[in-house]
Amino acid sequence: MIFKILLNNKEQKITAEFIDERFVAMGYIAALGLGATHTKLYTGEVLDEPMYVQDGKLEQFDKVITMPPIGQKLEYTDNVLDDKYNRFPFGIPSRKSGDWAFVSNAIAALNHNLGSKAVVVVRDGALFRGGMDSNIRQKMVDYDLIESIISLPVGAVEDAAISVSIIILTMNKPEKMRGKIQFINIDREMLSTKSLRSIEFTDEEIEQITKWYHDKKDVEGISKIVSNDHIKDTQLQVKRYVYSTLYRVNGRDVQFHSENLKDMKKVPLSEVVDITRGFNLTAKDETTDGMYQIIKITDIKDKINYHDLTYFNLSGNADVNRYLVQKNDIIMAIRGNINKIKWIDETVYNVAINSNLVRLRLKNDKYDPLWLRLYLNSPLVQILLGKSSVGSTITQIPIRDLEKLPVPVLCINAQRKMASDFMEKNDEINKAMNKLELERQEIGKKLYDEMNITGAIELL
Repeated sequence: MIFKILLNNKEQKITAEFIDERFVAMGYIAALGLGATHTKLYTGEVLDEPMYVQDGKLEQFDKVITMPPIGQKLEYTDNVLDDKYNRFPFGIPSRKSGDWAFVSNAIAALNHNLGSKAVVVVRDGALFRGGMDSNIRQKMVDYDLIESIISLPVGAVEDAAISVSIIILTMNKPEKMRGKIQFINIDREMLSTKSLRSIEFTDEEIEQITKWYHDKKDVEGISKIVSNDHIKDTQLQVKRYVYSTLYRVNGRDVQFHSENLKDMKKVPLSEVVDITRGFNLTAKDETTDGMYQIIKITDIKDKINYHDLTYFNLSGNADVNRYLVQKNDIIMAIRGNINKIKWIDETVYNVAINSNLVRLRLKNDKYDPLWLRLYLNSPLVQILLGKSSVGSTITQIPIRDLEKLPVPVLCINAQRKMASDFMEKNDEINKAMNKLELERQEIGKKLYDEMNITGAIELL
C-alpha cells in the first residue's frame, strides 16, 4: 500500500506503524528506492504503543488507513485498558474482537480538516455483534462519524475466508451526508475475477466502486443512503439496507415491492407465537438409552423419522421442558439452512429441539398452525429473513428480527379454508405428477425394449 501511494506521489508525507519489522523494512526500502523523503515508518503494536506521538499527544492526519489482522483474537494490555491518549472514549471493545478498537484508534489519529477520512477494514461480524461492540456502533452513529460502509465478498482480503467491509469515517461530513450513512454492496457477480479464493480488482472495477462512493446516490442493489434515524438496532451490515428488488426464491423469480408492506394489515410474529430457541446438546449428554430425543436441522424433512432421532439425557439443572415440542408447534432453522421449517402435526413425547432451531408455539386460537407454516414458507418471508440474516460464514437469523416478522391479520376461518384448499389442490398436483412420472418411465422402457437393449440393462 505504501509503495502504491509513493508511486503516485513520492513527496507524499506518510507515517506508518506495523507489528512485523520485516514489512516495515520492505516499506523503508521501497521509500528509499523511490526517493521518498517524507516517509516515517515504525515497528510496533499500534493499539498497545502508538509511535506517532509528539509532545505527549498523538499526531493527527488528513487520511488514516488501517488494515487490522482479520479473524484474530486480541489480548489488550494495560496501555489499552488505561489509555493515556484517550483513544477509546466510546468504550473498550470486547477482547474477542479488536475491530472497533482499531476503528477508535483510527478516529483518534484523524484531524478535523474538511475532507479528512479514516478507512478501516473490518470483519462483517463487527457490524452486527452485540455487547460493547453494539454500544460503540451506536455512539459512532450518534456522533455522525460514519460516512460509508462498503461490503466486499469473500476473497477480497488474501487468506481470509470470510467477507469483510470497509468503514469510511470522518470528523467533518459534507453537508448532504450529515445525519446519513452510505451503504455500498459489492457482490462477486459484479467482478471479473474467476478465483473462488482471492479477488484481484481491476482498475476499472476500483474506479467504478470509487465513483459509487463519490456520487452518494441510491443505486438499486448497489448503493443506498440511509438516515441515521433509520439505522435498526445499531445493525450496520450492508445487505440489511442494500438489496435488489428481484429475488430468486424456490426456483422462481420474485419481484419484491417493499413499499406495499406498509399498507398490509399485519402484526409482528411475537404477538402470534411464543418463540423459544433450542438448547446446545453436548456429546456427553447423548446416549442410546436416553429419556429424550432431539431434532436437528438435518432431521427436518417432509416427514420427520422420530425413530432415527438422537437420544439424550440432560445433565445439570437445565429445564428440558422449555425445549420440548408438542402437536401444532412449528419449528424452524435460524442457523445454517434457514429455509427449513416444519409443522408438528402429530402428538409427540419427550422430543426437544437443538440450538440451531426455534420453536414457535401459538399464543391463542386466532391463527391456524398449518396456515402459519405455509405463510412462513412463502417467498415474502424468505426474502425478509434473507435480508435479516447475519454471519460471515454461517447464516443466522437474529431472534429480535424474527420477532418483528410481519404476519397478515386474517380471520381464523379464512386461514383454515386457505390452508385446506391449498393442501387439497397440492395433493392432487402431486398425484398427477407421480402418475406422469410413471408414464415417463413406461414409455422409456418401451423405447429400450424396441431398441433391444433391455437384455443388457435392468431398469430398477
